Amino acid sequence: MVGEIRNQLKNQSLQAVDPASFETVGGRVFPDEPSISDQEALAQIVSAWQAAHAPTYGQPIGQSSQTVSEAGLSGETPVQVLSATKSQVWRVQSIAMSNSGGGAPVVASLTLGTCPLVFDLTANPGETAPYPITNTLYVDLNSPLIFTVLSGTATDAALIVNAIKVSQ
Repeated sequence: MVGEIRNQLKNQSLQAVDPASFETVGGRVFPDEPSISDQEALAQIVSAWQAAHAPTYGQPIGQSSQTVSEAGLSGETPVQVLSATKSQVWRVQSIAMSNSGGGAPVVASLTLGTCPLVFDLTANPGETAPYPITNTLYVDLNSPLIFTVLSGTATDAALIVNAIKVSQ
């Protein structure tokens, strides 16, 4: 027996199915218990479509990683360290701040767009302090990685970021 969801997409190959039809068909599925079979059917169909059309979605693109480093600016001026263009998406793999000065510690904040990641990344003189990444961190056109020196000699500080592009 063909369910209602599968019936709406019958006689279409995975190549011919327009992803917009998933929204149309899925818009008719209710999130209640009697609709579980329709939910499962839709999830299976979308998964099969994705396997045929976008098998590498979200995976790193080989030979696309890079390490960038940007020095701090005085006056608590934000610096974009990593940004994307158009539809690029970067997955940040590591972050560290170096302090090349000989005097005082440098304290900086990191934001993803306008959302704070850390308020007090600190590096002592002559030190490179890593920032532990505990969750996957993505950078796109609307959410650049921004570094702001809050105290210490801003020009002694540099944020070092390693990131890799991901498929989308």
